[in-house]
Amino acid sequence: MTTSRRGQRDSRSLIVLLALAAIWGMSYLFIKVAVRELPPETIVSGRLLLATLTLLLVLYARGLRLPASLSKWRDFFIVGISAVVLPFALIAWGEQSIPSSLAAILTATAPLFAVLGTSVIARDERMSGLRLFGIGLGFFGVVFTVGLRDFAFSSAASRGQLAVLAAGACYGLSGLYARKAFRGQPPLIPATGQLVAGSLVITPIALVRHGLPSVPSGEVLGAMLALAFVCTAVAYILFYWLMERIGAVRTSMVTYLLPPFALVYGWALLDEQVGVNVIAGLLLVIVGILLANGILRRPGPANLTVPPQDLSLDHTS
Repeated sequence: MTTSRRGQRDSRSLIVLLALAAIWGMSYLFIKVAVRELPPETIVSGRLLLATLTLLLVLYARGLRLPASLSKWRDFFIVGISAVVLPFALIAWGEQSIPSSLAAILTATAPLFAVLGTSVIARDERMSGLRLFGIGLGFFGVVFTVGLRDFAFSSAASRGQLAVLAAGACYGLSGLYARKAFRGQPPLIPATGQLVAGSLVITPIALVRHGLPSVPSGEVLGAMLALAFVCTAVAYILFYWLMERIGAVRTSMVTYLLPPFALVYGWALLDEQVGVNVIAGLLLVIVGILLANGILRRPGPANLTVPPQDLSLDHTS
């Protein structure tokens, strides 16, 4: 490959990476608008059904098919529940009582949970002192952002914060299973399979709990369509396009780019307050993630052989 072609490919990949961060950052805005009129389960069901139909069309257009193997569908359901239905529902539920920008910061802790899971649960990697410090710094950033003075389990805002933090844990820990379950498959197949499985799980729950939704306002309907087609279907396609071209580690940089977009959207379009504690807390979380994943390291030959941790982000909202 010539230098000019490589440069064009890198430039195109950078543009797509920034576009993906901007799109995923926008999802928190659309969720915040949707929860004004729709319950969380209905939001997740509508989002997944529309996105699933879109990805199925793309999958079949590319000549791919979903597998018929029961073991593969078991994997689709496990990941579809743990990495799609649960975090999507927790984020939507949490955003009923917390700002969209705060939800984005709390969800950004997913890589910290992924490193913890890799070292403690899967025991695939040794936890160095610097990486442990990074995890601690990242979670301190969360505490600094939300503050503990007004934290109380009786508070709706505090429960919303815990719910979204739990969504981050779902994203981070489910990636450990997904990495092994879907290794060697064309990325679009597990992406579509997860959404199909997730739709089959959440739709009956939404119908039983809330029935068929009434037609929402134009603003909420627009938010739902954007959430499904742009922030889910298009975002998945861009994400796996990047995975195939620049690899998982470089694609995972979207983790650091997404929250600033969400902060700007919340501040500019929803009049959310972005205080110094929010910006400082976000920086602490990002630095903690970089340390925990071995991207920021002490100089020295011994460290040059340690690859950065694969964040294995399937989706961040």
